[in-house]
Amino acid sequence: MLQSPASYNFHPFFAKTMLARFHALRDCLVAHDDLWRPTPFHIPRPDWCDLYPDLGQQLLSLKDEEVTRLAGDAHALIELLAHVRPQLRSLHELIALPRAGHNAAPPPAHLFTHVPGRKQGQITAFAQATTDIRFPILEWCAGKGHLGRLLGYQHRHPVASLEIDATLVRAGTALAAHAGITQTFLHEDALAASAQPHLAGHHAVALHACGELHLALLRAAVTHGAPALDLAPCCYYRIAQKNYVPLNHDADLPLSRDELHLAVTESITAGQRDRRQRDLARAWKLAFLEWRTRLGVPRGRTFKPVPGGWLTLGFDAWMRRLCQRELLRELLPEAANHDELEQIGWQRLKEVSRLELVRLTFRRPLEIWLALDRAVFLARHGYQVDLHEFCDPALTPRNLLISARRQTLQTRPC
Repeated sequence: MLQSPASYNFHPFFAKTMLARFHALRDCLVAHDDLWRPTPFHIPRPDWCDLYPDLGQQLLSLKDEEVTRLAGDAHALIELLAHVRPQLRSLHELIALPRAGHNAAPPPAHLFTHVPGRKQGQITAFAQATTDIRFPILEWCAGKGHLGRLLGYQHRHPVASLEIDATLVRAGTALAAHAGITQTFLHEDALAASAQPHLAGHHAVALHACGELHLALLRAAVTHGAPALDLAPCCYYRIAQKNYVPLNHDADLPLSRDELHLAVTESITAGQRDRRQRDLARAWKLAFLEWRTRLGVPRGRTFKPVPGGWLTLGFDAWMRRLCQRELLRELLPEAANHDELEQIGWQRLKEVSRLELVRLTFRRPLEIWLALDRAVFLARHGYQVDLHEFCDPALTPRNLLISARRQTLQTRPC
């Protein structure tokens, strides 16, 4: 049975640091939401451009290499905005987290058969940061079970790997047999009620489980009394509702699904080809928005994701297909105007990539606040909780690790 709010207890260190940070980040995000809620992608000149014209001009005059550097440096962005809002310097401390993990010998190569190098690094770093495993392991949203296989090897505990995709289950079962690891695959949907009881008596682990999937893990861990949990959250915006429903009653920060997307917008680990494809897709979408606006459609109206495969069609065919899908078939631009329209898209992308640096200043604060919503939830249900980074962001920007260990009534501090 879950405790009533009046009976919640926090670990003393948590109460003095994480809970205070949770509230301080919320207060900061609320106080400055005029800077991060407007999206230059849809609003060419947010209101803050009129409020701080010098800042807007400074950003629009940045060279490409300066934009790239600032986009990957949270503290430099904070300093940039601190010139107009000095109180934002408090974010330097609020987003600083300890780095977990330890140097260890690399795992045997046979444990990582067919695993890409970057993914190997993420799994290894997560495993090094996950300590004090005293119970059988349950790997949530396991894929082929690479993480569970490594943890089973390191800690000599049996592993159950829960995965919905039957093809991945078969592949993971074969890999476990090849590695000689005691690893059982559970062909289950993590969102199904039948998956939840598996958490009882297990140390749950999840590396980059998306939105609703890791929220289901947290709720089920509390309900079924999982003794321990290590979670690296990902894709906070992949939720069932249109708006975010916080796990804590005192969260008090309204967020739409689109606003949640801000927390996971880094591309520092993307290759050059991926970045070119991303920029191409954004430029063409901005061209479409510009054309649609000329037809009287409000700029803020969103549209469904565009299949990446459409990019191979070329701009003319891409534009034609999107207009048809969005019921603008009779209002297609003339073919002669396509070159001009595409150039407008690229010009808008240049502006957007500079003006959105203001939004990106709040990317890491928002992500940490979301992680703390999860950490506070666990602490309020009897867990001793730590929040830290498990690797350098160059390996993966989604490097936050929530480590929770259930406290017994006899050892729980006041």
